[in-house]
Amino acid sequence: MDIADASNPPHPDCIIRLCSAVHRFSIPYINPKDQLSFEQSFKSCSTNHTSTRAVIAQADERRVTVKKNMVDGKLDHSELSGALVEYLPLINQILLSCKFQAEAARLDERLVFSWSSGIEHMKCKKKHYFDSEALMFELVMSTATLALSVSNVGCNECIQGNFASACKQFAKSAGVFQHLGEDLLPNWMANSRQVAEMEKSSLAETRVGCSVAFHLLFQGMAQQMAVVTVLVKPGVPNYTLVGKLCCGIAEELESFVKTLRSQCALHMQRMDPNFLTLITFTINVQRSLSLYFLSRSLWSDCEYGVAISALSEATVALRTRTSPGCRGLPQIESDGPLVSLVPEVNGFRLHMGNLLKAWEKDNSLIYFDKVPPSVPTNKALKAIQLKKCEKFTLEARDPLPLGAQIDVVEVTAESNNSNPLPPSYDEALINDPNLQEKVDEEMAKELHEKLNAL
Repeated sequence: MDIADASNPPHPDCIIRLCSAVHRFSIPYINPKDQLSFEQSFKSCSTNHTSTRAVIAQADERRVTVKKNMVDGKLDHSELSGALVEYLPLINQILLSCKFQAEAARLDERLVFSWSSGIEHMKCKKKHYFDSEALMFELVMSTATLALSVSNVGCNECIQGNFASACKQFAKSAGVFQHLGEDLLPNWMANSRQVAEMEKSSLAETRVGCSVAFHLLFQGMAQQMAVVTVLVKPGVPNYTLVGKLCCGIAEELESFVKTLRSQCALHMQRMDPNFLTLITFTINVQRSLSLYFLSRSLWSDCEYGVAISALSEATVALRTRTSPGCRGLPQIESDGPLVSLVPEVNGFRLHMGNLLKAWEKDNSLIYFDKVPPSVPTNKALKAIQLKKCEKFTLEARDPLPLGAQIDVVEVTAESNNSNPLPPSYDEALINDPNLQEKVDEEMAKELHEKLNAL
């Protein structure tokens, strides 16, 4: 290899695997001993309403399908995600029906929902189940399960090299967690009198802070896949753009960690230590990659001295740190999950070392450009965060009628007050100040967009 080739090699394949390293989460599980039945619990208050009985029967069927997909020997996350998408509108409709007809929603049997966490890590193999009689708990856990199941579909696509598809799946997961963190959970917590107690005992999936944090995490993972999609294409990538994207990934993941520490430190302690180590590893790898791509861009622009400085900083960022508070890669345990990435780390270190030697040799013989001790501020890359997040909304259906059937022809004003018909979804919005406020915000946003377009 001549001097020109040594100074301008293609980026190595080890970068692709380092950039695409992501964590595969478990999913929340319904307790196998859970034998609840919506049909039995709502038997009396749904007897006189054919439409209500039909929806409740569907909810039971879909929940059984979800449980079956969970306990199958080989869990198919695509099938589980599909089953959850069909189940969620039904449980949401039942919840809305009970909310607006609290007096009529009298149960024949208790509904006790029992779930384990997919985010929290248990040292023993036996799952810990949390029980709740709240329909909102069932809705939240089912929604969180959808988010984590879709993320597993993304992991499968990543393994198969379908990085663009993996990016889309992680963006979907980000959208579901955003909906949980900004809509479902805040509304639930606002109406709960036991917030402090729930904070200590309930599952991570039910905490606002965890959902906000995981929205950031999956946005970062989606951006990882976007970067790899660029790197696997033939030819020379836009080094500056890729460097900015890598910097954006590092900042997104740092925001994820800060959010966990500040908003749900208790549940962070229950997470898999190997997962948190991977996040630290990924942040520093992305910082190193950002500096590496910056150096390649500067060298192409004939800014040889600054390029050498940037590449030197990239090699430092990829060193193993001496203590937890220092920058650099965490110590990789011989029996830990990161050991599989050691060849890629060593390969990237070797590549940067050889490139740095070639550049220093060229600069000392040909260019004689001054090498600054660090990258000047005006040359540093500014992070780009794509914020890849596919919006998720729960399908809204009109509440179901509950209680005794009313003869609309003979009903009087007095009797109507004792057992009113459920409102339509539009009426529910008008009667509920919180829902109406959200509609007002959406209308204001739409008006703002129209005014900007003028």
